[in-house]
Amino acid sequence: MSKVPEVAERYMLREVEEVTARPAAGGGGVTARVRAVLCWLADDGFGYLTGETPREQGIETTMPNLPDLATPPLRTVQVEVGVRWAGPDAVRVTVVPADVSPAAPEGTEHGIVVAPHYAEVGTTVDQDEQRIVVTGGRLRVILEKRPFSLTVEDADSGATLLTTAGRLRQVAGLPISPALTVGPATALNLELGPDEDILGFGEQFGRLVKNGQRLRLRVEDALGTATGLAYKPAPVWYSTAGYLALVNTGATVTADVGHSRNGVLGIESGCGELDLYLVAGPDPKTALSAYTRLTGRGSVPPPWAFGYWLGRCRYHSAGEMEQVARTLREHDVPCDILHLDPDWLVVDRLNCDFIWNTDRFGDRAEFVATLEKLGIRLSVWELPYLDPASPRYAEAADRGYLVTSPDGEVATIAGTPVPDGRPRALVDFTSADARKWWQDLHGPFLDDGVAVFKTDFGEGLPDDVRLADGTPPEHAHNLYPLRYNGTVSDAIAERTGRAPLVWGRSGWAGSHRYPAQWGGDAESTVSGMRATLRGGLSHAMSMPGLWGHDIGGFFGPELTPELYVRWTQFGALSPLMRAHGLRPREPWAFGDRALEIARDWIRLRYSLLPYLWQTAHESARHGWPVLRPLALEFPDDPLATARDDAFLLGSDLLVVPVFDDGPAPVRRRFYVPEGTWTDLLTGTRYDGPGMHEETVPLDRIPVLARSGALLPRLNLGERVRNADELLDRPWELHAFGQPPATAEFTDFRSRPFTVTVDGESASATGPAPVTLVRHDHEETRS
Repeated sequence: MSKVPEVAERYMLREVEEVTARPAAGGGGVTARVRAVLCWLADDGFGYLTGETPREQGIETTMPNLPDLATPPLRTVQVEVGVRWAGPDAVRVTVVPADVSPAAPEGTEHGIVVAPHYAEVGTTVDQDEQRIVVTGGRLRVILEKRPFSLTVEDADSGATLLTTAGRLRQVAGLPISPALTVGPATALNLELGPDEDILGFGEQFGRLVKNGQRLRLRVEDALGTATGLAYKPAPVWYSTAGYLALVNTGATVTADVGHSRNGVLGIESGCGELDLYLVAGPDPKTALSAYTRLTGRGSVPPPWAFGYWLGRCRYHSAGEMEQVARTLREHDVPCDILHLDPDWLVVDRLNCDFIWNTDRFGDRAEFVATLEKLGIRLSVWELPYLDPASPRYAEAADRGYLVTSPDGEVATIAGTPVPDGRPRALVDFTSADARKWWQDLHGPFLDDGVAVFKTDFGEGLPDDVRLADGTPPEHAHNLYPLRYNGTVSDAIAERTGRAPLVWGRSGWAGSHRYPAQWGGDAESTVSGMRATLRGGLSHAMSMPGLWGHDIGGFFGPELTPELYVRWTQFGALSPLMRAHGLRPREPWAFGDRALEIARDWIRLRYSLLPYLWQTAHESARHGWPVLRPLALEFPDDPLATARDDAFLLGSDLLVVPVFDDGPAPVRRRFYVPEGTWTDLLTGTRYDGPGMHEETVPLDRIPVLARSGALLPRLNLGERVRNADELLDRPWELHAFGQPPATAEFTDFRSRPFTVTVDGESASATGPAPVTLVRHDHEETRS
């Protein structure tokens, strides 16, 4: 068996040689010094060899057809494995060469983790000749000394949360998935349980359950939702074994979930160390709460953010946008935000220099004021790239505000084609001066009343760069969108004093702190709509917060009126609702029937603003997403885990989109979780768990309220322009089944109040008057 040459040396962690207890003030735990042995793959690519004796390696020397094995030299290095606690349900495991200082010794250097020790935990250390056992809070970490392995258990139940896969071998006895290997990349291999499912890894457009998939986690201009690339990947996953994990890195991470090796979750980080945070939770909501204690949570944007947004690529003048705003009012379509793509710039192709195009849009303050009179706020596009044709390019270059290559020359974007051959530079957000310069450029726009910035792109940082703060190149690319969106979000908060809101395309772990994100450039097809929902569900399990999508998709075949309607229904029940695309997305552009149905669904959304507001506050308090996979709310239901054709909006509304682009009614088969659920539109009651089937006409989709829900809504009346007109309206509390006797709510001024339900009436202790609406059911589907 001849050796397959490898690009660089890889060492397999083999034996714990020394253990030192860590001080309690630093998270307790231990530091283990581990001997690692040079290893390489056998020529068939299955199984690792070392320079140890066949017996030490576990090779099956009695196999009659065992070939000669060419083994590497017996070369060793020392590796430090650190185990420390971040909280009673969170442990941090670091793996780094013994002679190298970790890139993130405190855990916060990458900007992903913001609170590395959110609670002090007392730990105990026990060891014998075979293993070291460290216990703290609800976690127990076991390090087997030889051969090295790592196991994490729930200290209360004794259940194994994860264990490394070093014992798994091919027929000749060679290990196929060493517990840990170090080198230019660091790899962790975990055994998957027979019923263990893995979810998450950021916004991924494939199936929600990642078993069987191999994902390269690197921020990319994904060029749609069907390329296998991702705008917002994240090295964060949830396991149904009862834990959530974060690889705290900016480096590219490969996640192989039983794809190359059956029963193995392989995580490979493209840098020479591993920084793994693991949080335990009996359910995903508990795990996400612990995870967001480490990585932060976003704030709740103003109520108008939850209204209807409309845009297109592109509106070409102030007059055109004002006409759209007037037409919205003529057709009684509620709307809060109109979005302006790059035509507001003088130099507008992959460039943003904040030089307003007065020829097209006149005086900015007057333009914003005109829209405000029509009850509409303005959203403005940006990206973090500068064209050499911009007057501000030289200023930024001379002041050192642009990313450079190692030789000091200005770096240029990668991965996105430029329209004219001119290279585009990138703002260096690791420079405090550059960051402030960029933020100050937003100031006059915010002063004039611009409400939102769409932080587009951000995926184009090349690999070989030199950043002002010394971020290593292998970490820089994926961290760039995190820093970009954080810079703009902070600018909005500081200038306006309100909760900030961006509309970001690119992201990485931690980006959920900067709401909101949207699903990128989906194709205007049924497949594009389907992939968009899957992206949102994966995003929810690893980047929890506010997420939206382009209703109608961004590009592709001409959008049929029927698909536009179906996508509008999906969007109306999404955390944020925005219609946008290369071509018109105004409801009247698709005919009278589409306009009528779309208006009804937009109005339905506005009637649900109190519920959306409660859910957003709940999510911000607990670190949960607003759009939720069924697995999040029903973790004990194995049939719910893989459902990625429907979703929950908050805890109490089950939304069943219809993926179709034709006018005929659609036979829709869908899963209903445990309990009794009532359709908001038809009153039909469904009992779960189980599959149901309905013939769904174009004007509706199943939207089901959970029994026991007390759903706050508004009676809109005949006409409503925007969310501002609804802030002081009385609420209706729609009761399904037997709601709780008392419930806590937050009004649109963010004031908490309590509602008491007594028979057929309800009373509120706070500022919002409420009436109770009970739902009687005439038909039950079992």
